[in-house]
Amino acid sequence: MENKRAQGNLAEDVCAHYLQEQGYSIVGRNFVIRWGELDIIAQKDNIRIFVEVKEVNTTQNLHNYITPNKLNALTKTITFYNLRNPSKLPYRLDLVFIKENHILTHCKNITNT
Repeated sequence: MENKRAQGNLAEDVCAHYLQEQGYSIVGRNFVIRWGELDIIAQKDNIRIFVEVKEVNTTQNLHNYITPNKLNALTKTITFYNLRNPSKLPYRLDLVFIKENHILTHCKNITNT
């Protein structure tokens, strides 16, 4: 389990570095509550962006990595984060896939809010 967490941290580090190179400011990482965890909280162009980082071994069926239950947990966690950290900024949820410490794809606004 510890090795998996270390691997997850490395993937999040790779993602954070990528986001910063793309002009995002990293506001926070690993916000955890009972319902779930937000991997990265960023900001760019006056938008608060919550980033779910998924490390994958295969590029097939990427849409299966975020289940409705996971999306529900993320939404609840985002709501709680926004209550604790009020902002007038709009927000969105992004998903970044990483394979072998490289960015595969960055899916923006996966909930279309």
